[in-house]
Amino acid sequence: MVKPVSQSYLTRLWNNESFKTYEKKFDTFVGFISKYFTVVLVSIALTALAFWWINGHADKAWGAFTAVLIIACPCALALSSPFTLSAALSIFDRNKFYIKNTAAIEQMAAIDTVVFDKTGTITSPNASTLWFEGELSALEKDILFSMCRNSNHPLSREIVKWIGTCNILPISDYKEVVGKGQSAKYLDYKVDIGSAGYVGVAKTAESTAVYVKINDELKGVFTLEQSWRPRLNDVVQTLKKEGYNLHLISGDNERKAEALKIIFPSESQLLFNQNPSEKLQRIDQWQKQNHKVCMLGDGLNDAGALRKADLGIAVSDDINNFSPGCDAILDGVSFDKIPAFFNFSKDAVKVIKMSFGISLMYNIIGLSFAVQGTMSPLFAAILMPISTVTIISFTSLMTRWCGKRRGLL
Repeated sequence: MVKPVSQSYLTRLWNNESFKTYEKKFDTFVGFISKYFTVVLVSIALTALAFWWINGHADKAWGAFTAVLIIACPCALALSSPFTLSAALSIFDRNKFYIKNTAAIEQMAAIDTVVFDKTGTITSPNASTLWFEGELSALEKDILFSMCRNSNHPLSREIVKWIGTCNILPISDYKEVVGKGQSAKYLDYKVDIGSAGYVGVAKTAESTAVYVKINDELKGVFTLEQSWRPRLNDVVQTLKKEGYNLHLISGDNERKAEALKIIFPSESQLLFNQNPSEKLQRIDQWQKQNHKVCMLGDGLNDAGALRKADLGIAVSDDINNFSPGCDAILDGVSFDKIPAFFNFSKDAVKVIKMSFGISLMYNIIGLSFAVQGTMSPLFAAILMPISTVTIISFTSLMTRWCGKRRGLL
């Protein structure tokens, strides 16, 4: 039996109030400057026009008015930001960090708090070991495979890989409770798979475990021994030195708490057994403390937190997997480059401001001549493209230099 999409887990998750789309209010540098640029420019032009007109120089008045409008090239607004951020996007892409739009780069530069999920984010699925204690028939494996393939949870993906090639069966009454488990039926089989509490059995494993219950009989337990991603400690220590607040929110138990306390700074909050709604609420609490929060998660269980955060980054070892509504997708192989990505985003914003400074100096010098009526509109029109070429060349070269400086080129 195949259910309509409207009844699917994804639809129910997206329609959940906890995972509604949050409006991220972020004023970019260009957006801030553009509010005043036109007003100031027109005011200067009208002032020059009025001054020369009152003094009886009508020809000079119109010449000054026209020259001011031409010489005040808005290339810093119209060109420096898109050229810089587009160049930055291409550098991120080369390093397998895929950002939704250029505005997210400026958002990234403003972040002061970084929050990590645990399973699949700071742990490496490729270095994890999964084993099963119990016995499953070929048909039972087919049923489990058919159930787990419907979930994007890291543990479900690991079970699918462990089972291998199987027959896909038409299961019915499929249900998934976020962060807890799944249940379904096939013919006269009723299957529950998930945490001990979800399937209704006594907890027998201290590590990350998934219990399998078929027709009210415990068939066994999957146990996952996770390994940290390469250079996790270096990433955390570097971010700490850069001044970021670091926290961890996990739906797993506290078994790895002591090891994580060694990796994370003492002031970090390490929160375990957090359901998706609680993760979202934690993000909201930090934001209410005026922090700009970046959330790094790996799947639908983190969808609400990723959307609520000022910057949501989905970490995936298979970028073709479905990812929730986030601002960026990071391939797991580039996890160790996270500090460089944050620094490079700040570099990109600095390049935009520097290019604006260059354009501002050009405009001040040009306007000083234009308002005096000593610069013809034709000469101003010749100088304008020279400024444009200068700004484009500067932003392109500086962005590439910053990328090389951060080890991204």
